[in-house]
Amino acid sequence: MSSLERDNPPPRRKSCEACRAAKRRCDLALPTCFRCSQRGLACAYPGLPPDQIPGLLGLLNEPERPKQFIFDAPVFDLPAVDAVQPSPLQYQPQGTAAVVYLNDQQEMTHVRTSNPVLWSALMSSRFEYPVDTLKDVPRMMVMENQTPWSHPELYSDGMPKVMQDAYACCALYITKNRINGPMITSHIHSRHQELALSPLPTTPTELLAHSHALILYQIMHLFDADLNAAGTAASTSILSMSALESTTSLLFNSTHFPHTQQPPLTLPPTTMNFWKLWILEESARRTIIVALFLIQVLRIFRGDTDIRCDGKLGVLHSWYFSAHLWTACTAYDFAAAWTEKGHFIVHNANFDQVLEEAQPEDVDDLGKMLLVTSRGVDVIRDWFFRRGAIL
Repeated sequence: MSSLERDNPPPRRKSCEACRAAKRRCDLALPTCFRCSQRGLACAYPGLPPDQIPGLLGLLNEPERPKQFIFDAPVFDLPAVDAVQPSPLQYQPQGTAAVVYLNDQQEMTHVRTSNPVLWSALMSSRFEYPVDTLKDVPRMMVMENQTPWSHPELYSDGMPKVMQDAYACCALYITKNRINGPMITSHIHSRHQELALSPLPTTPTELLAHSHALILYQIMHLFDADLNAAGTAASTSILSMSALESTTSLLFNSTHFPHTQQPPLTLPPTTMNFWKLWILEESARRTIIVALFLIQVLRIFRGDTDIRCDGKLGVLHSWYFSAHLWTACTAYDFAAAWTEKGHFIVHNANFDQVLEEAQPEDVDDLGKMLLVTSRGVDVIRDWFFRRGAIL
């Protein structure tokens, strides 16, 4: 780390525990401050669980690895690409490993696999569409005040500070060019570091905003070559992923998941209050799903070789599959959609009922992302086409 970086740490970050206990000045450097690195001490900043310090420090000291992984399990339960090919759930690469990375055009590139036809077809079919959607999220957040997991009305009464910073970084990100690039990259990277090292909030609303901000920073970091090339990019990404995992776990414990049976058609008398509560809870449900999905994607591009998934992202979950409910702009529109339009509750990524009974107008952006990841882009494109629509 350069002296310039040490002299200009992200603001509002607190000294590490070792410097605080010794009452010595901390330069707030990552992954360890100068004093701790000289003395061989474990450098722990407030907000990072102590039991994760040894593992994280070990990761940070490892040499840089290429962005590759050996595919042995999917994000969702994936069928075989072709009837004559082995199922991806059973397929174990032999000899040469499957490798995926982002090229200069931010497109997924696939090389060196013992079964290149199966691998490239699988990645293209399942991941290109959701990855393209994720790449557009910073623009969507700024231009539309929403993402596929954050309702446009969620922050209408006020946006927490962590999201204000992330929102501003998204605005800078989408205006980034060759001239302003270095300054914008430095600013986004500093805010990302600051959030990754900040203490985890305790209330559901703050947890949700914290998760949204971490997701936005991770998306920008994933798809921006300059952010990836920053001096402490690797350590920041690891710390941020750890924070996202912890925040998602806490958010999961405070979130209500509806039963899979068809919801009642009647609304409570206080429609406005019910709608506001539904916006908060549905945003939390969708955020948990996307966070778990993104964590898997980040592990893929980080090069993890031990990725496992049970087909439901490792947790029991459910969410409302309804573009009519999600895109309702007023409490009246929401009430009309609730009582007059069919909507579904998807449990543990089981889309069988949706594919059998839903229509294209029922599918919002998150629905498209997860349907394509679950069944493949060709299957879902054909499903839309047979119902008179285009994916």
